Amino acid sequence: MSKVRYKFKCVFCGNCCSDKGTIVNLTYLDILRIVRGLNLSEHEILELLGFFVFSSDLSEETLQKMVIPPITTLKGKAFVGLLKNVEGACIFLKDNLCKIYNLRPMFCRSFPFSFKTKDIDPMDKKVEIHMYYTSKALEYCKGISDDAPYINNKKWIKIGNKITKELQENAQFIEIWNMNVEKGRIQPTAKNFIKMIFRYDKK
Repeated sequence: MSKVRYKFKCVFCGNCCSDKGTIVNLTYLDILRIVRGLNLSEHEILELLGFFVFSSDLSEETLQKMVIPPITTLKGKAFVGLLKNVEGACIFLKDNLCKIYNLRPMFCRSFPFSFKTKDIDPMDKKVEIHMYYTSKALEYCKGISDDAPYINNKKWIKIGNKITKELQENAQFIEIWNMNVEKGRIQPTAKNFIKMIFRYDKK
């Protein structure tokens, strides 16, 4: 467990939700939570999602560094995220509050922290969770300050453990999607991607 002590207390500034340069990446499990919580159809969830295509080819080194691997689409490699409104804020932000707080995506739950795992016993699949402030958090999060209280490390490491497991599950899902696309078994459209997520939900 991380021995570094961090200071943070959310002050509801809304910076993380309204920053134009921040896009909330979604796992397929994030999408399912929103679908279930809001009782959305395949068409309705598509109206809330953006498929953000990378403007250039990604090197193997870049791919290895990505927390969520990209999916293959008709227009190239992309990642899935929540859409933004005309001002550049998250579409679920209203009066500086999240309209889907209890359903908010994994990256919103973990902000302002990011987590990495380190194998400590490969035989027993035991890992150690390390946490740190994200670069975006250090850039604009007002909840990080000298006046903020120290966080409960145990609580946040527990969150980090859940998140890292979900990231692994999501990576497997994306690997299956990309493999099916590569083998020509599925056309890489946004609609088909959501259909696959709905099929996983039924399983």
